[in-house]
Amino acid sequence: MALDLAHLVSTPDIRCLPRHQAVLVGAFRYMHLAQAARRYSRQEFALVLGSPKAVAPFHVFASAIGRAWPEPIQLNPPCQPRLSYDEMLILDLAAAAVNGDRKAFDWFVAEMLPAPARYLLWEAVRRFMGRFLAAA
Repeated sequence: MALDLAHLVSTPDIRCLPRHQAVLVGAFRYMHLAQAARRYSRQEFALVLGSPKAVAPFHVFASAIGRAWPEPIQLNPPCQPRLSYDEMLILDLAAAAVNGDRKAFDWFVAEMLPAPARYLLWEAVRRFMGRFLAAA
């Protein structure tokens, strides 16, 4: 039985994710590209997220990731249906926060982030996901 390396390293397809997860990944990609092109609009971003009330908590969450991550976050371009490993990790962190599973959350990033950074990220993702899912 041969080992298929491509299967081993493949990542999920955004088109196969639940809607709220696909929107979350798309929001990170949109924000990155819109800011890089100097075309960011808070009103348009509220449409991407589905609620103006989710915009500020998203920015706090994204900022917490930016400060905590040891390297620049890797996002795939919108034309790439496969998730990056950082995008997969963001979804795992968001799911742990929604489920109130701090133990899983810490397990995902314990080797990468010190406890104070994990705490700030935990608080930011919980606040964002509460607003984001309330609008869904």
